[in-house]
Amino acid sequence: MRFASSLRDRFLPERYHALATELFKFGAVGCVNTAVDFILVNALLFIGPLKAKIVAVVVGTIVSYLLNRQWTYKDRESGSARREYVLFFALNGVGLLIQEAGLAVAKYGLHFSESNPDDRLAFNIANAAGILLATTFRFWAYRTWVFTASPEQREIEALEVAFSDTAAIAPDERQMEALEAAFSDPATSPPAPRKPADDLETPAAKR
Repeated sequence: MRFASSLRDRFLPERYHALATELFKFGAVGCVNTAVDFILVNALLFIGPLKAKIVAVVVGTIVSYLLNRQWTYKDRESGSARREYVLFFALNGVGLLIQEAGLAVAKYGLHFSESNPDDRLAFNIANAAGILLATTFRFWAYRTWVFTASPEQREIEALEVAFSDTAAIAPDERQMEALEAAFSDPATSPPAPRKPADDLETPAAKR
């Protein structure tokens, strides 16, 4: 994790650090779930690829929720537990449909059979394609609807983006007072970032 953080700090602008960290953790959780998925699908393929997939996704969803809630998105606010559970499992239901569609195409569209050992590779390829599409959907959906940022977190992120567009200049005393007022009073708009010194006209230039 420390090595990944050093790579992030070296190659990415500061505004993308939080997103990159979440993406890395989400990817690690996804790798665990993918391993669980392939193991269960292949172990249960004899009952049919679609049924095996349902079992694998149910197990993977439980593991995914625990890891994402306690690790990937632990810094994001946790509102109503019931709402979070319902949304998480509903969105994973959509992900299940995406993955089932790929296996259904392999079985009923391309007529591969789970009873034929030579067709096992085809089912694994269809499964991998479905996982990739479903994972992309889940990452977007989790950040948008399930593990949402609090208003304070969104304000901090907005300020970080605003200041990252300017030179690395520490805020002056007036700006610090305005920032404190903005956080204490939600109705107060955050101050605009101070321009770099090179962009300001000096008294000599004005004359």
